[in-house]
Amino acid sequence: MSLTAIVLAAGEGTRMKSRHPKVAHKLLDRPLVWWPVHAAREAGADRIIVVVGNHADEVKAVFDGDADVEFVEQTERLGTGHAMMCVRDALGDFQGPTVVLYGDTPLMRAETIKNLVEHTKAGHFACTVLTMSPADPTGYGRIKRDAEGNVLAIIEHKDCTPEEQATLTECNSGIYCFCGRRLSENIDKIGNDNAQGEYYLTDMVGIYRQIGEPVSALLAADDSELLGVNSRVQLAQVTKIMQERINGQLMADGVTMLDPSMVWVGPEVTVGRDTELLPMTMLWGKTTVGTDCVVGPSVQLTDTTVPDGSVVA
Repeated sequence: MSLTAIVLAAGEGTRMKSRHPKVAHKLLDRPLVWWPVHAAREAGADRIIVVVGNHADEVKAVFDGDADVEFVEQTERLGTGHAMMCVRDALGDFQGPTVVLYGDTPLMRAETIKNLVEHTKAGHFACTVLTMSPADPTGYGRIKRDAEGNVLAIIEHKDCTPEEQATLTECNSGIYCFCGRRLSENIDKIGNDNAQGEYYLTDMVGIYRQIGEPVSALLAADDSELLGVNSRVQLAQVTKIMQERINGQLMADGVTMLDPSMVWVGPEVTVGRDTELLPMTMLWGKTTVGTDCVVGPSVQLTDTTVPDGSVVA
């Protein structure tokens, strides 16, 4: 069955204090919005739709030449539910599983997306919410379940009672897998009767409950995958996590690093076994480093091929 991935990337990101859209800021050598699109591809999505708004042309340019990426413009930013209405209106009814991701949440693994989709299909759920249990749940919407563990609702933090704030520790990540058909049929039931006058995708959980459609929640194995970026401090934090993830895999595959915290490698770089990457090495783009090489210290390579046995210093 086909998989549709919708990446919401229309926000302004005012806390970045930048003339560029938030999702165009780079994590290592790729823009933030590139990462969830790449993860969706790896998870098997055969249709990827990026919702753009603020600085749409700059966001679209990230995927110049990528035939598998489509764009829908959200000219008015009226919430996540409204973004989904724009996609439905522009592209027609969804069919099959539909995953909702975010352009400012770059650490999501393809395997997590696959697990979310498989869970939804296996249970024939109208919707599955990917959830987390952060050390500090302040500010997150909480998942309320019944005695049997069924999802009843998502309660926004500000609407929780003191008891709910203390006892409900499972939180909404904002990432979902929907049955596309049932989403298309029911998305117009979202209202905007709230202080912001916006349409929230979280409301779909309550809507499905009211009409008897099954909903579920799946707890993510690693909360760090769900970290979003709203500031340059947070961008540095997720960059560090991705640096450790990539470098850890390289070392597991036979690459030596004197100090992994001082080496930065992009997601499309390949490095051969028994190669040593010395401090202050930066490898970007589609760089390929062969086996038995030494690179560094203080070397930056972009889209470069390094033959086996080379020393680049």
